[in-house]
Amino acid sequence: MENREFISIEDVAMWYPYKGKDKAKATGKKNWIKAVDGVSLSIKKGEILGIIGESGCGKSTLGRILTRLEKPTKGDCFINGVSTGAMIKKDAKEFHKTVQIVFQNPFDTFTPRDTIGKILMRPLKNYKIGKNDQERYQICLKGLEQGGLRPAEDIMKRFPHELSGGQLQRISIIRSMFLNPQFIIADEPVSMLDVSVRADIINMLIDLSRNQGAAVLFISHDIALTRYISDYIAVMYLGRVVEYGTADDVIKNPQHPYTKALISNCASIDPEEKVQNIAIEGEPPTPLNPGPGCYFEPRCYCACETCRQSYPEKIVMENGHWATCSRINK
Repeated sequence: MENREFISIEDVAMWYPYKGKDKAKATGKKNWIKAVDGVSLSIKKGEILGIIGESGCGKSTLGRILTRLEKPTKGDCFINGVSTGAMIKKDAKEFHKTVQIVFQNPFDTFTPRDTIGKILMRPLKNYKIGKNDQERYQICLKGLEQGGLRPAEDIMKRFPHELSGGQLQRISIIRSMFLNPQFIIADEPVSMLDVSVRADIINMLIDLSRNQGAAVLFISHDIALTRYISDYIAVMYLGRVVEYGTADDVIKNPQHPYTKALISNCASIDPEEKVQNIAIEGEPPTPLNPGPGCYFEPRCYCACETCRQSYPEKIVMENGHWATCSRINK
């Protein structure tokens, strides 16, 4: 594994103009829904970065930005020092070979009228992988066999609706592997699957990262699963990263009140450990012009006056572990 940063996410934001009518309009200022608000992270080759947080925190929007399905309001993502914005302008086809995404719902991933054979053969033809159709067919069979989908010849003849969600998600990852991508975004890839097949999908992603040296962004609300698969974890709240560190540091030694609350309500992390649940009052506030203080302050169990006045600075601890909270070490 290389030591230098391979994926660099620099001050990425996704703001949508708000057109609703409310009291905020009386200020005369343009209102923004800040879905992602100044995110900076990095991932090395062969490394998995997990992103956790409640629904609506901006996890999936960040993933769409990194695959250029959304053009960020500001900031950019760099792959090996090259802007993804510049990459897609220069050669969109090469960019989509380099960056692949695994979506949450495998049933929406494939064209229902095509057989699995056609679905797997298409990218091989488009990217001229294999000398001819016979060789491409063999590549598909080998990929299916390695992914535990047997008999491969039978799977190739089937249509998506004839397979389970777990089988389709494995096929989605196999298809990505054919292109030897350098960056994989996995957006809740197992949330719609049975527990019995989740381990297979997770192990495929780990193999993709370790064996092919791909950088992986793993988006999930499942904290225990994210801890298992990830080298590092970033915790998002209302469009911002509030805590970041190694998976063990974030889970075993959380510093931000929001992270502590999330983990305290996740009983599956360590069944033998007795943890007192920390209640988070209310629903996440709207991302419409949040601030000026800490975005979590209205729901925080230990907020003070300082939290209401300004957004807290990043506090860096040991091992690169950091959090944005004015109450740290107090």
